[in-house]
Amino acid sequence: MQFNSATTPWPEMYAAVLAAEEAGFGVAWVLDHLAGQVMHGPSMHECFTLVGALAASTSTIGIGTLVANVWNRPLAVLANAAATAQAISGGRFWLGIGAGAAPTSPFGAEHAAVGIPLAPLLADRHQRVLDFLELARTLWTTGEHNGVTGFPQPQHKIPIIVGVNSAPLARLAARHTDGINVRASHPRLEEIVDAARDARPAEAPPLLVTTWAVYSDELLDPASDERQRYDKLGVDRLVVVQFERADLVKIRR
Repeated sequence: MQFNSATTPWPEMYAAVLAAEEAGFGVAWVLDHLAGQVMHGPSMHECFTLVGALAASTSTIGIGTLVANVWNRPLAVLANAAATAQAISGGRFWLGIGAGAAPTSPFGAEHAAVGIPLAPLLADRHQRVLDFLELARTLWTTGEHNGVTGFPQPQHKIPIIVGVNSAPLARLAARHTDGINVRASHPRLEEIVDAARDARPAEAPPLLVTTWAVYSDELLDPASDERQRYDKLGVDRLVVVQFERADLVKIRR
């Protein structure tokens, strides 16, 4: 289940994630934005501060980012944050990453406001993902870079999935990470999933396919048309999103 950090204050976020853990959800996912405005709320919690707090407050549920924008931090800081989250959670952290939006998109406003540049070219945004993966794996494996030692090394493998909206990024994710996450209502959902599976190296473990959908009662019913569609597509995990303020009654149901 994913919660909107812009609409759910910390005490309610804490209670919601504990309720999700008790209800048996696999992972609690949080956003990575800078300002509440872009997610229709009055404020926004910083992603990895929130991840650390939730990881320390829970014991069984996974804690994940959906998705951590690779432009929001220097790449080494993102790698260190993920390794630290994995240590705090005892191996329950999931790293979802995203290539970032175009500067002209509605999401670009928060970056422009504080002087964080976003690449206008899609190829450059995809390259940023590759650059992160290369650096992170070096740091996580060796704890060393350019003669400096002591970068945090996760004791448990960090699952990495990429939020994708296109076949090219899906193929990149399939070749270099554990899986993809794509909006369930995407008009090219099947095409994107097929592109990722086709690009998966034969020697790699099966691709993890996750989709996200805004909460509805239909999603609770395995026999519903929506759930049947995801089953037919071979979706491994469905992320149910509460974009409005977290609702404990719905979580428990």
